[in-house]
Amino acid sequence: MKVLVTGAGGFVGSYLVRLLLEHGHEVVSMGIGSSETLKRLRVPVYEEDISDYSGVRRYMGEVCPDAVIHLAAISNVPIAWENPALTVSVNIRGTVHVLQALYEVNPKAKFLNIGSSDQYGLAAKSGKPLTEDVPCQPQNPYAISKLCAEQMVLQLGKKYGMTVISTRSFNHFGPGQAKGFVTADFASQIAAIERGEQEPVMRVGDLSAFRDFTFVEDVVEAYVALIEKDVAGGVYNACSGKARSMQEVLDTLLSLARTEIAVQPDEKRMRPSEVPYFIGNAEKLRKNVGWKVKCDFQSSIEKTLEYWRNGK
Repeated sequence: MKVLVTGAGGFVGSYLVRLLLEHGHEVVSMGIGSSETLKRLRVPVYEEDISDYSGVRRYMGEVCPDAVIHLAAISNVPIAWENPALTVSVNIRGTVHVLQALYEVNPKAKFLNIGSSDQYGLAAKSGKPLTEDVPCQPQNPYAISKLCAEQMVLQLGKKYGMTVISTRSFNHFGPGQAKGFVTADFASQIAAIERGEQEPVMRVGDLSAFRDFTFVEDVVEAYVALIEKDVAGGVYNACSGKARSMQEVLDTLLSLARTEIAVQPDEKRMRPSEVPYFIGNAEKLRKNVGWKVKCDFQSSIEKTLEYWRNGK
């Protein structure tokens, strides 16, 4: 099938595009910015701001895809706090624009909206694995915008008679992820220390919080399965179902370090989480598409560290 991926130039997008091509799909991209991966794979890239409906509609008419996987978003929480209006424009209006344009050119197409576990927010304080029917309590502009976008497209999908699916994807990591995420931050510092670019000390904040981590290759397997399989519209969690502490992530990386590294608590980084234990339940995804985590956590961490050792 012909699959349009918005935001394909980002971290997850590069893995997703490669997997779609491996599965024999024709892939095109829409969004602001390309990537070396897209150029190397010769994926057509249409530079378009999804906040501009006329441009999205024009491009959608040219492509007429069989499915859309919508990754494009303002996903950085600090940026969302600094510019909530832009976050609303891109994450809510932009998402609606993409769905409306798709409906106008191919109402039989599938629409897969990529959401975030951050939408659950304080609901995770229960400490229990989160299922899709748990009421969301988002606590920042990014999470609020993603929940709103999800609900908008699900309701529009019902009105249009389209198959609209939205994931709530939990923490994922891997080579190519930018700094600002815990595994990338830890791995990049270790690699810098090994090269002598940083003193052999890692200053850290609160390491007691538990989060549900999944390797990016497993995550994109879920996305591809959702558009390939005959599944009902609605919300699907994408997660490992296993919570790991920040301490465990750090210890795993330090065990792979090629030099001694000291760890020092940094009071400036000490911001205890309101939600100390955050874990998801992906049983619905497993039952509907047969998806499960395949990548081993240890080897996934090793691949991430190697990426930063190679000077990325």
